[in-house]
Amino acid sequence: MSSDRLRKWILTGFLLLAVFLLETSLLPWLIPPEWRNGWSVYPRLVFACTVYISLLGNRYAGGGFALAAGLLQDVAFYGHMIGVNAFAYAMSAYAAGLVPKPKTVRAAFVLPVLLASLLACEIVTYALYRLFRLANEDFGWTFVNGMLPSTLTVFLAASALYIPARRWLEPPRSEQEKRKGPKE
Repeated sequence: MSSDRLRKWILTGFLLLAVFLLETSLLPWLIPPEWRNGWSVYPRLVFACTVYISLLGNRYAGGGFALAAGLLQDVAFYGHMIGVNAFAYAMSAYAAGLVPKPKTVRAAFVLPVLLASLLACEIVTYALYRLFRLANEDFGWTFVNGMLPSTLTVFLAASALYIPARRWLEPPRSEQEKRKGPKE
Protein backbone atom coordinates (compact mmCIF):
# COMPACT_ATOMS: atom_id res chain seq x y z
CA MET A 1 0.00 0.00 0.00
CA SER A 2 1.40 3.36 -0.95
CA SER A 3 2.02 5.99 1.69
CA ASP A 4 -0.61 8.29 0.13
CA ARG A 5 -3.31 5.62 0.40
CA LEU A 6 -2.27 4.80 3.97
CA ARG A 7 -2.36 8.47 4.88
CA LYS A 8 -5.82 8.75 3.34
CA TRP A 9 -7.15 5.78 5.37
CA ILE A 10 -5.66 7.17 8.59
CA LEU A 11 -7.24 10.55 7.86
CA THR A 12 -10.53 8.75 7.15
CA GLY A 13 -10.33 7.17 10.61
CA PHE A 14 -9.83 10.57 12.21
CA LEU A 15 -12.72 12.02 10.19
CA LEU A 16 -14.96 9.19 11.41
CA LEU A 17 -13.89 9.95 14.97
CA ALA A 18 -14.80 13.61 14.43
CA VAL A 19 -18.20 12.59 13.03
CA PHE A 20 -18.69 10.32 16.06
CA LEU A 21 -17.97 13.21 18.42
CA LEU A 22 -20.34 15.45 16.45
CA GLU A 23 -23.01 12.73 16.44
CA THR A 24 -22.83 12.10 20.16
CA SER A 25 -22.36 15.64 21.45
CA LEU A 26 -23.99 18.19 19.14
CA LEU A 27 -26.68 16.34 17.18
CA PRO A 28 -28.76 15.29 20.21
CA TRP A 29 -29.21 18.98 20.99
CA LEU A 30 -30.39 19.70 17.46
CA ILE A 31 -33.12 17.05 17.49
CA PRO A 32 -36.40 18.64 18.62
CA PRO A 33 -37.59 17.54 22.07
CA GLU A 34 -40.94 16.41 20.62
CA TRP A 35 -39.11 13.84 18.51
CA ARG A 36 -37.27 12.50 21.54
CA ASN A 37 -40.44 12.09 23.63
CA GLY A 38 -42.76 10.41 21.14
CA TRP A 39 -40.22 8.82 18.82
CA SER A 40 -36.81 7.37 19.30
CA VAL A 41 -34.65 9.26 16.81
CA TYR A 42 -30.97 8.48 17.03
CA PRO A 43 -28.50 9.84 14.46
CA ARG A 44 -26.18 7.17 13.06
CA LEU A 45 -24.03 9.32 10.79
CA VAL A 46 -20.88 7.35 11.54
CA PHE A 47 -22.61 4.21 10.34
CA ALA A 48 -23.77 6.00 7.18
CA CYS A 49 -20.17 7.07 6.55
CA THR A 50 -18.96 3.48 6.91
CA VAL A 51 -21.58 2.37 4.37
CA TYR A 52 -20.22 5.01 2.00
CA ILE A 53 -16.72 3.60 2.59
CA SER A 54 -17.99 0.11 1.75
CA LEU A 55 -19.83 1.24 -1.37
CA LEU A 56 -17.42 3.79 -2.79
CA GLY A 57 -14.14 2.50 -1.43
CA ASN A 58 -13.36 -0.91 -0.03
CA ARG A 59 -15.85 -3.24 1.68
CA TYR A 60 -13.18 -4.61 4.02
CA ALA A 61 -12.21 -1.13 5.17
CA GLY A 62 -15.89 -0.20 5.49
CA GLY A 63 -16.57 -3.29 7.60
CA GLY A 64 -13.50 -2.64 9.75
CA PHE A 65 -14.36 1.00 10.34
CA ALA A 66 -17.97 -0.01 11.07
CA LEU A 67 -16.81 -2.60 13.60
CA ALA A 68 -14.60 -0.05 15.34
CA ALA A 69 -17.33 2.63 15.31
CA GLY A 70 -19.93 0.20 16.64
CA LEU A 71 -17.62 -1.00 19.38
CA LEU A 72 -16.88 2.60 20.34
CA GLN A 73 -20.63 3.23 20.44
CA ASP A 74 -21.17 0.15 22.60
CA VAL A 75 -18.45 1.04 25.08
CA ALA A 76 -19.45 4.70 25.33
CA PHE A 77 -23.22 4.31 25.68
CA TYR A 78 -24.47 0.74 25.91
CA GLY A 79 -22.45 -0.86 28.67
CA HIS A 80 -25.07 -3.46 29.56
CA MET A 81 -24.40 -5.42 26.36
CA ILE A 82 -21.15 -4.87 24.49
CA GLY A 83 -21.00 -5.84 20.82
CA VAL A 84 -24.54 -5.31 19.56
CA ASN A 85 -23.81 -2.14 17.62
CA ALA A 86 -20.41 -3.44 16.60
CA PHE A 87 -21.98 -6.53 15.05
CA ALA A 88 -24.91 -4.70 13.46
CA TYR A 89 -22.72 -1.92 12.02
CA ALA A 90 -20.07 -4.29 10.66
CA MET A 91 -22.54 -6.76 9.20
CA SER A 92 -24.67 -4.11 7.51
CA ALA A 93 -21.73 -2.08 6.15
CA TYR A 94 -19.94 -5.16 4.83
CA ALA A 95 -23.16 -6.44 3.24
CA ALA A 96 -23.56 -3.07 1.51
CA GLY A 97 -20.10 -3.54 0.02
CA LEU A 98 -21.13 -6.93 -1.35
CA VAL A 99 -23.88 -5.45 -3.53
CA PRO A 100 -22.75 -5.73 -7.17
CA LYS A 101 -21.77 -2.30 -8.42
CA PRO A 102 -22.65 -0.94 -11.84
CA LYS A 103 -19.88 0.40 -14.08
CA THR A 104 -20.56 3.95 -12.96
CA VAL A 105 -21.65 4.34 -9.36
CA ARG A 106 -24.22 7.09 -9.03
CA ALA A 107 -26.51 8.40 -6.30
CA ALA A 108 -29.42 6.37 -7.74
CA PHE A 109 -27.47 3.24 -6.79
CA VAL A 110 -25.81 4.35 -3.54
CA LEU A 111 -28.75 5.98 -1.75
CA PRO A 112 -31.17 2.99 -1.92
CA VAL A 113 -28.38 0.69 -0.72
CA LEU A 114 -27.69 3.15 2.11
CA LEU A 115 -31.37 3.15 3.07
CA ALA A 116 -31.48 -0.65 3.04
CA SER A 117 -28.31 -0.79 5.17
CA LEU A 118 -29.74 1.64 7.70
CA LEU A 119 -32.90 -0.45 8.01
CA ALA A 120 -30.87 -3.66 8.25
CA CYS A 121 -28.76 -2.18 11.04
CA GLU A 122 -31.87 -1.12 12.97
CA ILE A 123 -33.53 -4.53 12.52
CA VAL A 124 -30.42 -6.48 13.53
CA THR A 125 -29.99 -4.31 16.62
CA TYR A 126 -33.64 -4.85 17.58
CA ALA A 127 -33.38 -8.60 16.92
CA LEU A 128 -30.33 -8.94 19.16
CA TYR A 129 -31.94 -6.97 21.97
CA ARG A 130 -35.10 -9.04 21.58
CA LEU A 131 -33.08 -12.27 21.52
CA PHE A 132 -31.46 -11.46 24.85
CA ARG A 133 -34.74 -10.12 26.27
CA LEU A 134 -33.59 -6.54 26.67
CA ALA A 135 -36.39 -5.23 24.43
CA ASN A 136 -39.99 -6.06 25.31
CA GLU A 137 -41.73 -3.84 22.76
CA ASP A 138 -43.54 -5.29 19.78
CA PHE A 139 -41.74 -5.11 16.43
CA GLY A 140 -44.52 -3.07 14.81
CA TRP A 141 -44.46 -0.43 17.52
CA THR A 142 -40.65 -0.31 17.50
CA PHE A 143 -40.56 -0.04 13.72
CA VAL A 144 -43.03 2.85 13.56
CA ASN A 145 -41.81 4.77 16.63
CA GLY A 146 -38.10 4.05 16.51
CA MET A 147 -36.65 2.45 13.42
CA LEU A 148 -38.49 4.37 10.73
CA PRO A 149 -38.03 7.91 12.12
CA SER A 150 -34.38 7.24 12.97
CA THR A 151 -33.67 5.68 9.57
CA LEU A 152 -35.31 8.51 7.63
CA THR A 153 -33.55 11.18 9.69
CA VAL A 154 -30.15 9.58 9.15
CA PHE A 155 -30.93 8.97 5.46
CA LEU A 156 -31.72 12.64 4.88
CA ALA A 157 -28.60 13.78 6.71
CA ALA A 158 -26.42 11.19 4.94
CA SER A 159 -27.83 12.19 1.55
CA ALA A 160 -26.29 15.61 2.10
CA LEU A 161 -22.93 13.90 2.71
CA TYR A 162 -23.03 11.85 -0.52
CA ILE A 163 -21.09 14.25 -2.77
CA PRO A 164 -18.29 14.97 -0.26
CA ALA A 165 -18.02 11.23 0.49
CA ARG A 166 -17.85 10.37 -3.19
CA ARG A 167 -15.15 12.94 -3.86
CA TRP A 168 -13.15 11.74 -0.87
CA LEU A 169 -13.45 8.00 -1.47
CA GLU A 170 -13.34 7.61 -5.25
CA PRO A 171 -9.88 7.28 -6.74
CA PRO A 172 -8.76 10.03 -9.11
CA ARG A 173 -9.68 9.58 -12.78
CA SER A 174 -6.09 8.74 -13.72
CA GLU A 175 -6.09 5.76 -11.29
CA GLN A 176 -9.46 4.57 -12.61
CA GLU A 177 -8.12 4.57 -16.16
CA LYS A 178 -5.01 2.66 -15.08
CA ARG A 179 -7.19 -0.04 -13.53
CA LYS A 180 -9.34 -0.39 -16.65
CA GLY A 181 -6.39 -0.64 -18.98
CA PRO A 182 -5.94 0.93 -22.40
CA LYS A 183 -8.99 1.85 -24.46
CA GLU A 184 -9.73 -0.32 -27.43
